[in-house]
Amino acid sequence: MEKQLRYIIGSLNVGGAERHLVQILPALVKKGWAIEVLTLTEKGALAPVLEKAGVRIRTTYKPVWLHKLPRLLQRIVKLLLALHFLYLNFKNDRKTITHFFLPESYILGMTAAFFSYLTAPKIMSRRSLNYYQKKYFGIAQVEKFLHKKCCKILGNSKAIINQLYDEENIPKNKLNLIYNGIDLTAFKNMKNIRKELGISSESIVITIVANLIPYKGHKDLINALCSVKERLPHDWRLLCVGKDNGIGIKLKILAETSGISENILWLGARSDIPDILCSSDIGILCSHEEGFSNSILEYMATELPVIATDVGGNAEAVINSETGIIVPPKAPEKLGNAITMLALDVEKSKMFGKAGKNRVMNEFSLEKCVNEYEYLYENLI
Repeated sequence: MEKQLRYIIGSLNVGGAERHLVQILPALVKKGWAIEVLTLTEKGALAPVLEKAGVRIRTTYKPVWLHKLPRLLQRIVKLLLALHFLYLNFKNDRKTITHFFLPESYILGMTAAFFSYLTAPKIMSRRSLNYYQKKYFGIAQVEKFLHKKCCKILGNSKAIINQLYDEENIPKNKLNLIYNGIDLTAFKNMKNIRKELGISSESIVITIVANLIPYKGHKDLINALCSVKERLPHDWRLLCVGKDNGIGIKLKILAETSGISENILWLGARSDIPDILCSSDIGILCSHEEGFSNSILEYMATELPVIATDVGGNAEAVINSETGIIVPPKAPEKLGNAITMLALDVEKSKMFGKAGKNRVMNEFSLEKCVNEYEYLYENLI
């Protein structure tokens, strides 16, 4: 079998799994792998980066009349078109290793694999804890059935691996842990952009890199900052970096009523994350649920002390009281206390930041991550 790989994902718009692929696939291409990505909805904003690196990307065809249909019918037709798209691709090439990212692509992809008699090794990557299964009736049972048809099931944190073993009864020999890796070269030529953002060089800058989704905990962060605003240095700033998935207006109203709206900059999705982090003093991730966060690794790569909630793999990345502070989820008071501690203790913040940089270099490098993927693929071949 040649060194060929095929990845299935909803789209290549900005998200944790998508950013992960954008990091590892170009590195695998350099190692001699021929890679194709099949997207189910659209190519996405990150697609040009992969195409430039030599990754072939194809997406589901959508007829021009599709938008004229009622929303529910549009959804059904899109799913059928995606299923047909995958079926034809698998039927034409039954031998290439096929790797599914995220639940929808896994369920649709494995269904297409069954009907097309796809004989290639099949891999599923679980990027979050399985809370989403509770939102949709029957998903847990469907996934448990599909797990039996996969050669390998990957998790990017011990929390995910343990859940797959304990709750979904995946045999240990079918499970693999591959942590996210980060390309440290992207953090070598950073520049401070405080002036561009209108922020004083003396300000304490707190940054959260997370799309505006309820489970990312922005509401908790605003409540935490409101509760400690009198204890923080007067000129502090919160930078919220991430795409608005529908809750931005509510968060801005909450910030206004809390009296801290003037301290918050809503930056939206950005391509200059290293520069923003270079301009920051503290990195925060206050999610209610998580798999393994790229944002935390980026904070550590820029020597930021990290405050993270004790969910998913956060505590596997951040060593409490060594590289940052771990707090319970949905606990604004404790989150606020952690922010105050780091904002007022500059020496401790610097110590945490340096320890975090060393940890990410030793444990979460892109090279290590890519090597583990390649080892997995070569063994399957």
